[in-house]
Amino acid sequence: MAADVIPLATPVTVQPGVFAAYGALVAAAMLSLLYLYRGRAFIVYWIGSWLLIAAALGLVARRYDTAMLRNALTGLALLFTVWAAGLIRLAIESFPHNTLRWQARRLNVISACALWFLITPFVLPLSVVVSTGTVACAALLAWSAVGYFDLSRKTRTAGALMIAVGLAAIAIGHLIATTVSLAIDIGAWGGRLSGLTVIITFFVALGMHLLVFEDMTDELRLTNRRLSAANEEVRRLAIIDPLTGCYNRRFFDQVERRELERHRRYGAPFSVAFIDVNHFKRLNDSLGHERGDAVLWMIGTLLRGQVRQSDYAIRWGGDEFLLLLSCGVTEAQAKAHHLKAVFDRERVASALPDYLTLSVGVSAVTPDAVGLREAIRRADSQMYIEKLSQSGV
Repeated sequence: MAADVIPLATPVTVQPGVFAAYGALVAAAMLSLLYLYRGRAFIVYWIGSWLLIAAALGLVARRYDTAMLRNALTGLALLFTVWAAGLIRLAIESFPHNTLRWQARRLNVISACALWFLITPFVLPLSVVVSTGTVACAALLAWSAVGYFDLSRKTRTAGALMIAVGLAAIAIGHLIATTVSLAIDIGAWGGRLSGLTVIITFFVALGMHLLVFEDMTDELRLTNRRLSAANEEVRRLAIIDPLTGCYNRRFFDQVERRELERHRRYGAPFSVAFIDVNHFKRLNDSLGHERGDAVLWMIGTLLRGQVRQSDYAIRWGGDEFLLLLSCGVTEAQAKAHHLKAVFDRERVASALPDYLTLSVGVSAVTPDAVGLREAIRRADSQMYIEKLSQSGV
């Protein structure tokens, strides 16, 4: 009985170039998905570069029967590789803009590259054509690496740094390979691309994806900062009187209880000053409301400039103002006299009528006060007494 013969397993041929070509297609597909979400111009250039790399790898991974066909497709693969390096450079030039940048003179460069790599394989040794392609590619990649290094320095993005390091390594690899041997046949050239260079190339792809996400994150941070600033501006407008720049009654309602608790907790003195502009209606009637608004703006500026950071100047309504002062009543009265003196100087400098003066009433806030209304009422009464005395009543 004849012994059973075990058939030999069919050997599996692994083609790293083909595997790398499929990997480049996957990278292009993933970037395409990111473009659908992100819509940035630099991603379009990256997608184009990966498609060209995939085509170049696919061409050099195959073996050809005739030298003429081998030379022609090697030139085409080199052309695709150089074009891919050029697109990577265009990507950094367009970052982070959302429009594709194109210059007409670049068409001449593209045409010259096409003529060189499609014609010279038939008239020059293939090693010369390949060396030309690798040097041109290395130059473009080194130029791009400088751009991505600069981008990583400005934006502190890890993705840009990864791309820069990867491109620099690939450029150096191309130069070393060209320097060591100018007699590079298609198999050696394909092996070089499918070896360490391919690993570094996909390291660059990872950096590209990371840079897209970092760009998205930076834009989200910027949007959040703008939204926060807008909310702060809305809040500011809600509590600021637009004419005088002082706080308004809404702000007073927000801080009344808080300020009482703060002064009660630390035992600090607390006073209020109630201010009224004498004969303001007369000013409006004689000089017009526009001049009256200018006077209110001047008073608001004066009050905001004279109070401390811990104090508040509030427009109470019309031509009446309220000051919340972190001091005792004696100091508050001195502050009131100083304000009236400063206003008198401003009035003279602005050529305002002599009858326009300030009346100020001051009152201390008692430690057991549950609100500021009683202190304001007392300050208002004192202000009214002063107003009557100034009018000669």
